[in-house]
Amino acid sequence: MSLGDKISTLVQGESERAAGPRRALLVASTALLVGLGLVGLRPSDPNDTGLIDLGMVLTLLALFLLIGAIHTYGRLGPDEGGSRGG
Repeated sequence: MSLGDKISTLVQGESERAAGPRRALLVASTALLVGLGLVGLRPSDPNDTGLIDLGMVLTLLALFLLIGAIHTYGRLGPDEGGSRGG
């Protein structure tokens, strides 16, 4: 069984409520990596900081999306009717 099959099984096994926050986590983490990569670029012209500025904005937006997605995904815990240990 390949890694993709294992991930697919885990994803399909979760509730449909978790699909949106899970997708937001994926988009935010990808955007964060791209934004940080853009910030790390060294322009050939010191006055040309357009890509770095774009990277800063993308990183900031990705961080906000990541915080919101983690919060939403974390709030999807056990149902209120579920039994609690203790």
